[in-house]
Amino acid sequence: MQRDGDGVRQGRRWFCTGLLAQVALLGPLAACGALPGPGARNGVGAGKAALLLPLTGANAAIGKNMANAASLAVLGRDAAAQPPVFDTGDTAEGAAAAAVAALARGARLLMGPLRADQTPAVLAVAGQVPVVTFSNDETMADAGAFVMGVTPAQSVSAMFSYARAQGLSRIAVVAKPGALADATEAAASRLAALGGIDLVAVLRRDPDQAGLPVALKAAGGGAPQAVFLPDGGAALAGFAAGLAGSGVQLLGSVQWGVEDVATNPDLSGSWFAAPPPDLFLPFSDRFQAGFGDLPGIVAALGHDAALLAAGLGDAGALTRKGLTRAAGFTGVLGPFRFQPDGRCQRSLSVLAVEAGQIVALAEVAGT
Repeated sequence: MQRDGDGVRQGRRWFCTGLLAQVALLGPLAACGALPGPGARNGVGAGKAALLLPLTGANAAIGKNMANAASLAVLGRDAAAQPPVFDTGDTAEGAAAAAVAALARGARLLMGPLRADQTPAVLAVAGQVPVVTFSNDETMADAGAFVMGVTPAQSVSAMFSYARAQGLSRIAVVAKPGALADATEAAASRLAALGGIDLVAVLRRDPDQAGLPVALKAAGGGAPQAVFLPDGGAALAGFAAGLAGSGVQLLGSVQWGVEDVATNPDLSGSWFAAPPPDLFLPFSDRFQAGFGDLPGIVAALGHDAALLAAGLGDAGALTRKGLTRAAGFTGVLGPFRFQPDGRCQRSLSVLAVEAGQIVALAEVAGT
């Protein structure tokens, strides 16, 4: 589905905030307090779910956007359906204090915190109350949280599955060194082990380093058919320039932004993963009309968390069993389902860059 004549402008709406804002950043301890939703009773709404978000500190703008997005999810419902927000600040101590305050006011589901480095502290005080972290670090599932952030593994799953369906099975991964590269390699290796994909090489490189096509051939015993580039921004531009004219199909992740792709001729013809535009764009319109700004993917997590909490609260199912229901959930970031181990299966769209336009090619179900 192409957004005729308006692909770049509309595309900008779902690529505003990089997902790595969810992983560890250090900051000062901030005060903990509740920001009740309209009509919230005793600080916690009737559904007894609470949002743990940074309302102060370096990530306060992200937290505010998530809280604003959450308010849109319950617009028109009983005011008590709005889960209150408890301020985590920037630290693990702040997140733990926010969780304690929410639990003291009756919370039976904790949605948050934002970052991976804050999540263990919330788990430590949550007891049997489920914790749904907004981090995109899947290892938080091993610690006991449900991981709601859009993860590198979800991008890998969508793009590798789509590439394989198009007859591209020899795939390489190129990324700058760091946590994103590590998570991408782990996910790519798991998927390749299931069959149908030959992961020919994984290269961690400086994006400005020369000789990328030669390095790929040397590492994989020949040229790959496709190269997955998980990074966005300047790193993506550097890798795309290094592969210009190589003939390989470029694949990308939800880290890509429309600013990265629509005006870069080196990325013409590339494919990348993104939330389903038919779900995200109407939400983006409502958010911009209400708050005068464009939401990013991280802000949209706040919307989908409030929608999930309201639905489970109505059903009296704010429990691990409720979170892992077979039907899953649908939000503005698309359909998703929590597995019993806390990991999340998420459907994503595959988009293409064609003559400066963003074109939707397919929706790939989470695996």
